[in-house]
Amino acid sequence: MQSQNTSTLAARAVRKGGYGFHYFPDEQHYRSADLERWLPELQALGSAWLTLRGSAERAIPEPFINALVQAGIEPIIHIPHSGVEPFDLEDLASLAAAYRNWGVNYVVLYDQPNQREQWPAGSFDQLHLIERFLTCWLPAVKVLHASGLAAVFPPLRQGGTFWDLSFLRTSIETLTAWGETELLHDMILGAYAFAGPHPADWGRGGQTAWPAAQPYCTPPGSEDQLGFRAFEWYAEVTAECLGQPLPTLVLAGGARFGERDATTGQPLDIAWHTTCNANIAHAMTNRHLPDYLLNMNFWLLAAETQPAAAAAWFPAGSQPLPVCQQLSTPVRSAALASNASKPGAAKRLTHYVLLPTLEHGPSEWHWRAAGGFVRDQHAACGYSAEDAAAALQVTVVGSEQEISRQVETGLRGIGCKVRRVAGADFGQLTANLAANAIPVPQTA
Repeated sequence: MQSQNTSTLAARAVRKGGYGFHYFPDEQHYRSADLERWLPELQALGSAWLTLRGSAERAIPEPFINALVQAGIEPIIHIPHSGVEPFDLEDLASLAAAYRNWGVNYVVLYDQPNQREQWPAGSFDQLHLIERFLTCWLPAVKVLHASGLAAVFPPLRQGGTFWDLSFLRTSIETLTAWGETELLHDMILGAYAFAGPHPADWGRGGQTAWPAAQPYCTPPGSEDQLGFRAFEWYAEVTAECLGQPLPTLVLAGGARFGERDATTGQPLDIAWHTTCNANIAHAMTNRHLPDYLLNMNFWLLAAETQPAAAAAWFPAGSQPLPVCQQLSTPVRSAALASNASKPGAAKRLTHYVLLPTLEHGPSEWHWRAAGGFVRDQHAACGYSAEDAAAALQVTVVGSEQEISRQVETGLRGIGCKVRRVAGADFGQLTANLAANAIPVPQTA
């Protein structure tokens, strides 16, 4: 979606594509030493965006912001505030002016106003909740907008105490009734897009595709917005209210390590975390997702305390999670010009499982079928033949109609040992994969 507004703000709002991360979930890691530690990691991961936790009392240090901007990383500064309470508008104006001068475009005020714990005790259940929230948010976001920053509606809790879809719809309807047409025209929707325990295509198509889904009740066989594709459900609401979807800024989302299977209650394994997030990154990079989606920021780069630390891609005192290798620049850039793609060149990976990209985008069906195989093989997994070029062994999953013979031949030509595994149905494919397992070296 491209706004007809020709203002600088509108031009920034249509910038789209790329993924990034949510930085630490606190305000304590903005020293020069933190920058030296994390900027190279962000660049290696191909990060184009970074969500930073801020406050209304003080700005994130200018050198930290400047370094990100100069590196081509778009900062999103999120100020949750102390729950839903009014901002000091004079202080906020000074803060906004500083951020804008430093090259910041996005400052997001408040967090999950549809969730009870974000409100002062006893106030959530009082009448006119949404009007009371907008009375706090509207003057503050107008201060940001006047400074040249984007007007971003805060991210809602997926589901939430007050159902997120209803909260969003009523908020837009209220702003319209209040005559805030100009603001709505420039507004960007902040969002969370957590996968929950689901595959990355959960809820694809929104309410139109899943009409049986109701607030707090998703019948068996149906899907809802409690997954990565929440933005499609929000887009339906904004399109119905405003005639077109709002540009959407994802502050955090993706698969979180430690999620539990909704059926068995067992923790989902690292292969699920790796493949789901790699799938999302691939879809975002290759623009298989809607144009109104400006970005995708994964939760969470790093953290020092629980419970957030359990979901960190860089666990304290431990090795990065496998998904980091999947997204790292040396792997992502293993194209024909790289050493990995030359016959006889040393390979960075032992085993890569190559999945097909179909007309609708990366195939979720194939990654579900291959998940156990990837885990058992300790393999990398994804949808890129260029990435596969970095591996000694490549398992091509799918028929020649799904991944062409030319891809297979090309990988062999640069020294990869390639085997193709296909199946007429899910059961046959998983069985064929198991039958083609490669012995995994045992570590002492």
